[in-house]
Amino acid sequence: MLLRSAPSASRSLASSVRERASVGQLALGRAGVGAAMIARPRMLPQLMGVDSATATRVGWSVQMLGAREVAVGLGTLAAVRGGDRRAARTWVAAGVLCDAVDALAMTGALLRGRVGKAAGAATLAVALSAVAVGLDALQSDEAGI
Repeated sequence: MLLRSAPSASRSLASSVRERASVGQLALGRAGVGAAMIARPRMLPQLMGVDSATATRVGWSVQMLGAREVAVGLGTLAAVRGGDRRAARTWVAAGVLCDAVDALAMTGALLRGRVGKAAGAATLAVALSAVAVGLDALQSDEAGI
C-alpha cells in the first residue's frame, strides 16, 4: 500500500508544479504582450491586417487593453508565486474570462473579414489555448492554485 501511494503522491506533486509553471508562463506572456500593446499600440492592429490610419486611430484602445493584460498577468503571477491559492484562482478565473471574450471577439472579426485570416486564426488559437490552460488549472484539485 505504501509503495502504491508514493508514486501517486509524486505524480500529484509533479502535476501541481507543471500546472503552476504553465499558469506562471501564461501570466508572464500576458504581461509582456500587454506591455508591448502599451508601448507600441499600432503594432497589434497592423499585425491583424488593419490599415495604418485605422491602427493610429484605435491606438488608445489598444493601450487600454494592454493595461488590462499587464494587470491580469502581474496579478496572477504575484498570487501564484505568493502561494495565495484563493487569490490565484480569482486571478486565473479573470484571465479565463478575458481570454474567452477575446476568442469570441476574434471569431466575430474573422467571420466579418475585419482582420487578416492568418493573424486572426493565430490570435484565436492563442486565446483558446489560454482558456484551456486556465480552466485546467481551475479544475485541478491538486494544483497549487
